[in-house]
Amino acid sequence: MQHAAADPEVLAIERAAFEAWPAAEVRALGGWRLRFNHGVTSRGSSVWPGAGPCETKLDERLELVERFYAEREAKACYQLSPACDPPDLDATLAARGYELFSPVSVEVAEVDPILELATSREVDATCSDTLPEEWFDVSGRRGRFRGEAIAVYRALLERLHGRAGFAVARAGGQIAAVGLAVAAAPWVGVFSMLTLESYRRQRLAEAVLGAIARWATERGGERMYLQVELENQPARSLYARVGFQPRYAYHYRRQP
Repeated sequence: MQHAAADPEVLAIERAAFEAWPAAEVRALGGWRLRFNHGVTSRGSSVWPGAGPCETKLDERLELVERFYAEREAKACYQLSPACDPPDLDATLAARGYELFSPVSVEVAEVDPILELATSREVDATCSDTLPEEWFDVSGRRGRFRGEAIAVYRALLERLHGRAGFAVARAGGQIAAVGLAVAAAPWVGVFSMLTLESYRRQRLAEAVLGAIARWATERGGERMYLQVELENQPARSLYARVGFQPRYAYHYRRQP
């Protein structure tokens, strides 16, 4: 893997994304951050091994990580990008039997072209600084979360107070698509994109991205990033259509 120092933009995106998805519990271990979010998303419940000094030897660090997650009745999990430190951490974990899963493409775009594209579409789309209950009804209760995970997701969103934008697009007056924006100028992250099944193939996600772009420009945002699973080709095609380009990839490794 490439060391983060060789690509400061990758590290900048990784740091912005780390702050954009705040877990319920975060413990520092040198430059690493151990996240626990009650199992709600791999990103929220994994180690972010960002670049930074650490006096603890690697083998000892790995043991401390496994102990941290075992105490929470979970398996150790790492998010591994080109910004991880040390650069050979992925190979080290593979040698320990950690399984690879969920490869993700991190894609970037300029804000202005997306804003221009969105303004050409006559769709009612807005982005609010506060969490609307109807937004959460779609993203939280009707999205991918079930049971107790819904409350965990809401708590995560509430930790973003003052940094988040909640975008909605409507069709026939009804909320049909949503997305989440998190600002860390000059970057704005895009998360939680969802179009209700009965409204799909109407290009409403583009309207959501346009509303996010408008919101971003008001907060000094110049570039947008998002994270999409490599195997999700429909979503990747959508993002490519509006101007997103792959920048780098990451994946997870989970304790056997």
